[in-house]
Formats: sequence, structure tokens, C-alpha cells
Amino acid sequence: MRPQEHMQLSAIAAAAVWPWLKKDVWIPFTASILIDADHYIWHAITQRTLSLRAAVRYYQQSNPPQLPDQRLLHQPLVLGLLLFLAVRTRSRLLGLILAGLVFHVCLDRYHNNQMHTLKYTLKEQADFTCQECGFKVDELEVHTIRVPKLILARYQLRNFVVLCPTCHYAAHEQARARKALAHATSQS
Repeated sequence: MRPQEHMQLSAIAAAAVWPWLKKDVWIPFTASILIDADHYIWHAITQRTLSLRAAVRYYQQSNPPQLPDQRLLHQPLVLGLLLFLAVRTRSRLLGLILAGLVFHVCLDRYHNNQMHTLKYTLKEQADFTCQECGFKVDELEVHTIRVPKLILARYQLRNFVVLCPTCHYAAHEQARARKALAHATSQS
């Protein structure tokens, strides 16, 4: 799920719980967004760069690695430890932070399940054929061709195609080149 979508859904959740949390609503909202700092920290340590642009480029590549080390704050052990501390100390603050983290992890789980189902359905519909080059490939990858304005329409089949790894990489490179050209054009 894209960070923008996480922010939008977290904002909707924050608005929904506002009547109960009032001024404290910012705590779970912020936690649900900042949990992804673990991705950036992992990238900074392993790639030895603090460049946010490099981290964004890394995670927006066609098929970025999904490693448990990248998601330290998402791990059940970390969440369980935070739950233990929140209960043990009876800390409202830790409880609210945990609520935000768990909300984010639930969104990730939902997204991963939806993408798995989409991939399976699209591969079968395409008869395991890359929709760009036409070659039959067992390991097709899901590529987003349009991002709908409505979050609820995110997982519709028409928003995706399946491509072989080579064509998927090329599609991301073409998109990056178009974005760089548009940026250069707007600067001049």
C-alpha cells in the first residue's frame, strides 16, 4: 500500500475515533504513519545512505525485496512487547501508540491478501502470459497501471496487469524517465 493511502486511511480512522479520543487522536494517527520509519532506517543502514530520495527509489522499484528486517516495528514480537509494557504500566500513551501501529499492520495484511488474490486471478486470466511481450512465464508480477482516486476502488482488476520481471522493470524505468522529464520541463 502506498504511503499516501496509509495516510488517508489513518486520517479517516482518526476522524472516526475523534469523539472518544479528542485531543489524543494525534497519537495513534502519528504512530500509524511513523511505523514505516523502520523501512527507511533499514535502507539507511544497509545501503549506507541517509538519502530519502534513494530510499523512495529503492522501494518503488518494480519488485522490491520484502525482508523481515525492513519491518522491525511491524513484527508481532515488537507489538507484543509494547502491549505487555502498556498493560504492565497502565500507560494510555503506549496503548494509543500500539493502537496506531496495529491499525497500520492490519492495513498491510489486508493489502497483501488483496494483492495475492489479484496476482493469482490476473495470472490465470492472462494464461501465464506477459501482457507486454507475450511470452509465457510462470513468475508474472503485478503492475499497477492506474491508481484510482477512490481508495475503495484500489483493488479492482482493471487497475493492474501482469508482466514478466523484465517488462515490469522496464515499465518502472519508463515511468521514472517520464517523471524526470516532466520535472525537468517544469523547472525550465
